[in-house]
Amino acid sequence: MNDQEALEYISGYFGELFDKRNLEALDDYLDPDYFDDDIGDPAVDHISNSKEYLRQWFIEQPSIGVEVRGVSVKDDVISAFLEWYVSENGIKKVIRRGVAIFVLRNQRIIKRHTFIYYEA
Repeated sequence: MNDQEALEYISGYFGELFDKRNLEALDDYLDPDYFDDDIGDPAVDHISNSKEYLRQWFIEQPSIGVEVRGVSVKDDVISAFLEWYVSENGIKKVIRRGVAIFVLRNQRIIKRHTFIYYEA
């Protein structure tokens, strides 16, 4: 996978989740052994936990979106610069910026961690 392919992959992932609100896309994008460092607890189902977290976030922040600002790929690891935003009266307001690291196995995300470096 090159950087352009990685950009398309990650943009598609966030598009399914944040534009279409398609939480079932997690079943397609995430490996069955998916582990999310931000969840951390190995005793929970990380895919189900992610679906519930996003479902609640969409209720609390109905206009939440994510913009992929750039990616870099090395081997099976994609680093993505992301901006989370809300729309207020047609104006995008950035509420968070971060770098997410996605480790792939067979074109599916097996592990993820996000480093937030800005929060409004």
